[in-house]
Amino acid sequence: MPRARLPRDIAPSAPAPSTPSRVRFARPGPLQATLRRRAHAALAARGLPRHGGARLLAKALFILALLAAAYIALVFIAETAWQVALAAFLLSQAIVLVGFDVMHDGGHGAFSDKPWLNRLMARGLDLIGGNQTLWRHKHGVLHHGFTNLDRHDDDLEGGALLRMHPDQPWRPWHRYQALYALPLYSLLAVHWVVSDFTEYFGRRVGDHALPPPSKRDVAVFLAFKALWMTLAFLIPMTQHPPLAVLGIWLAVMLVVGFTLALVFQLAHVVDGVAFPTPDEHGRVGDEWVVHQLRTTADFAPHNAFLRWYVGGLNFQVEHHLFSKISHVRYRHLQPVVEATCAELGAPYRCYPTFRAALAAPLRQLRALGRRPEARALPAAEAA
Repeated sequence: MPRARLPRDIAPSAPAPSTPSRVRFARPGPLQATLRRRAHAALAARGLPRHGGARLLAKALFILALLAAAYIALVFIAETAWQVALAAFLLSQAIVLVGFDVMHDGGHGAFSDKPWLNRLMARGLDLIGGNQTLWRHKHGVLHHGFTNLDRHDDDLEGGALLRMHPDQPWRPWHRYQALYALPLYSLLAVHWVVSDFTEYFGRRVGDHALPPPSKRDVAVFLAFKALWMTLAFLIPMTQHPPLAVLGIWLAVMLVVGFTLALVFQLAHVVDGVAFPTPDEHGRVGDEWVVHQLRTTADFAPHNAFLRWYVGGLNFQVEHHLFSKISHVRYRHLQPVVEATCAELGAPYRCYPTFRAALAAPLRQLRALGRRPEARALPAAEAA
């Protein structure tokens, strides 16, 4: 079964990687072409381009200004405990907003029709402590290309502490993972500090090899890491005691990690979506578009503040189908996707409210935390 060719605007944002057992999707059917045609028609009817345009640029400038103001207030102005707490919280939210609303569109090439501006906005991740090169492979290739496939989708890697796919080994402590998962998510941003170095110079992300970097790539990586460490530690330590700086930095990054990880899990590690297992030949069975629909969920599509805050990531289905279209357009695409799926009999899942979405990953973690042989069989299997 040959690998499916994906249209430019309905594909992952990077080519599929070489993997130990190559994943194969079925040939695309009429659903893919219909979704693409209707989505483009929906934007054209409103005279909207696929990129974010002036609206997204204004949003990005506001967020970057908030990031700078919160940083300056925390390092140079705040004196009392409540001032420090407020500035630290605002800084954590500005960092989150850079991730959700600025670098994410830039990394997918959806921020602007100007490639240099996309690259510049994508580097926002390096500014807040991550690395765009690793993100492009882990998120753009592995997560978008192989969503919810164990040992391929890097977002399912929880180490030994979390079991997020039925194919992952069960351990006794997984019984309690629904209780400790949320605090554990807080460590995501702190984890960047170590994993960026080990993965970049180890040239591996899980089972997947990374191409060797050029000398220029290494220089850029080290330069951005040096800039981040200067901003995060060296400059603040000229104004405050080192232990205070480390403590506040840790508090900020725990809030950042918790927020980022929670939103990521709301769309994929939830009950009701699929966690497929390729066969011995790497075949998944579905075409790529249907696979995305089966493994992804939208949530709270009518919540305007949430839509603004998470950069349209509550429209996760639309984002996976149209990753090169800016998040500010997804609210126009969601009705099109839902209606087309209903018409053609394709799966589509949406949690109507944020509260409903919050309960979904906890139910899934509880289900995956049960000992596999103790889980009840469906009635058809039991018979």
